[in-house]
Amino acid sequence: MLVQEPNDLRFQVHPQAKFDVRAAVLLVHAGQLLATVNSASGIALVPGGAVKFGETAAEAAAREIHEELKLNVVPQLVGIVESFWQQPERTYQQLIMAHRVTLTDAQKAGLVWQEGLEGEWLPFAKAARVLQPRSLAQFLTSGDAIRHLVDHHTE
Repeated sequence: MLVQEPNDLRFQVHPQAKFDVRAAVLLVHAGQLLATVNSASGIALVPGGAVKFGETAAEAAAREIHEELKLNVVPQLVGIVESFWQQPERTYQQLIMAHRVTLTDAQKAGLVWQEGLEGEWLPFAKAARVLQPRSLAQFLTSGDAIRHLVDHHTE
């Protein structure tokens, strides 16, 4: 669910179209990705949220991880995804600033989810099948260059 908070870079383009700028964080540990999985649809989402006006994407990523998991990290920008998808009543477009953090054993053990949220560790192969947008799976492993992807959620 998209929640509008003060200064979020989320815009109602018209009644059936919404655009937002999002920071997403892939938290990885030992070949697994931390995600929330919708029990009805099986879709997995990574922690993150809207970038706020005046905030860098890295600041937004760090803030969201602290809010959702009480974890202080310095996320590394690994890519940008232009994501487009349709729901019955609305069309969405997101500019996703994708970050990755490789957690230590101690960081993994110390994760505390925000009330109302919970996640699970998915092996990379499973994450690649259920992650939304799917293109985020291309950032699960290290790469030297920041990449730009376009994802048209056609499934």
